[in-house]
Amino acid sequence: MNRVKLKISYNGKNFSGFQIQPEKRTVQEELEKILSFLLKENIRIYASGRTDAEVSALAQICHFDTNCDVDEKRLLSSLNALLPEDISVSETKIVDESFDSRFSAKKKTYMYFFYISHFAHPIYDAIATRINDYANLEKMKEACKYFVGTHDYRSFVSRKSGKTNFVRTIYDAKIKEIGGGLFAFEISGDGFLYNMVRIIFGTIVSVGYGKIKPSEVTDIILSKDRSKAGKTMPAKALLLKSVEYDC
Repeated sequence: MNRVKLKISYNGKNFSGFQIQPEKRTVQEELEKILSFLLKENIRIYASGRTDAEVSALAQICHFDTNCDVDEKRLLSSLNALLPEDISVSETKIVDESFDSRFSAKKKTYMYFFYISHFAHPIYDAIATRINDYANLEKMKEACKYFVGTHDYRSFVSRKSGKTNFVRTIYDAKIKEIGGGLFAFEISGDGFLYNMVRIIFGTIVSVGYGKIKPSEVTDIILSKDRSKAGKTMPAKALLLKSVEYDC
């Protein structure tokens, strides 16, 4: 038995998320279909985490087990030749059977792209969310620091989550200027809850609009009340940037 690690990227625009769903196009289904064809056996892949419909990934990590002898370079070439154009594999690597793409992960980083403008920009709208130009960017940057730490983040999770443990550690949260009027909210942590990043950024936008003071983020965290936080921002602007491991 061989365990193989994959590093993949995908444009989430035309996917209903990563995880297989009945009668919907998903990243997992596309990967498993091609891998099963290439290796002549039923392949099940496991990812570092699920991404929702329209969410993209620059470096999603997956693994699968196979009874076949795997040539890493040949598998990489074959996958990229057969996968649809909105999925790409940048690494195939045989790893120890103790490696688990989900449970071995130590740090995940997401980026949420936005621009601040009174008018819509069609090019940016494909990958980013427009924030009205009266937003106070400096206050938004200030609000980021209040999310860092180990907290119960149930105020920032969708009610559909189904989770019972809401404690996560956020290592860093900041707003970066990409250039040309485009910005990114970047956040790193040991894990994220359903819609957590999109709700956190929605709260930061509320700070920018003057609806919440930056320091009130702490009160929202302590309240454990979803209604106190901002709205869930659109999925199209969210990108899984990286997943890090000790090995």
